[in-house]
Amino acid sequence: MIIIPAIDLRGGRVVRLEQGDYERETRYPEDPIELALRYQKAGATCLHLVDLDSARDGGEANLKIIHAICGAVDIPVQTGGGVRCLEDLTQRLEAGAKRVVVGSLCVKRPEVVCSWLDSLGGDCLVAGLDVSRGVDEAWFPHASGWSEAGDTDLFTLLSRFSAAGLVHLLCTDIERDGMYLGPSITLYQSIANEFPALKIQASGGIGSPDDLESVSRTGVDGCIVGRALLEGRVPLKEIERWSR
Repeated sequence: MIIIPAIDLRGGRVVRLEQGDYERETRYPEDPIELALRYQKAGATCLHLVDLDSARDGGEANLKIIHAICGAVDIPVQTGGGVRCLEDLTQRLEAGAKRVVVGSLCVKRPEVVCSWLDSLGGDCLVAGLDVSRGVDEAWFPHASGWSEAGDTDLFTLLSRFSAAGLVHLLCTDIERDGMYLGPSITLYQSIANEFPALKIQASGGIGSPDDLESVSRTGVDGCIVGRALLEGRVPLKEIERWSR
């Protein structure tokens, strides 16, 4: 497992949201390009960038900064937020991203994502699924900033995407995101057991090095860490420790 440092961008600044709520924003003084370089120097082998403005409003609000970060670092970058059409995806690839995270579209129009997997291949696309438990204990992905719950459960959706060639999955338990509640161990174990060929990225809840130990035992390939790195709960030295 590797640590994938996350940088969330809003208005050109580094921020974090609690449980995806734009009214619960924490701003950080770090310059996003300098922060990306700091993570690379600490041993990161991949970065995760999120354009929060585009995620909410569409467009390419932070695309120039994403382009600048991709040009400044020597490691792969994946980025997401606001990918609503093929042009949005290709713009981010042309900006230098190695992979593009597609979120709400996976829930609202899975057939479109399947067609992209077929035409572009699985290595340039990440299915970013933000999930919560339903009344029957099944996991259901959400869309539109977690405001809309999908009708199709997680495993049914993943079966469809896997058949279409999905390689990379980023899955977040929305109840834990930005809350330091620990990773959703049962969720990741169940996905890894059911879909062993997927390269899974865990996200949400990391608040200590012990949390990294716990999630590493579930079979995930990577773990997204954002706020815990920014606030020192996970020391930078952990990045190199988990690099491979």
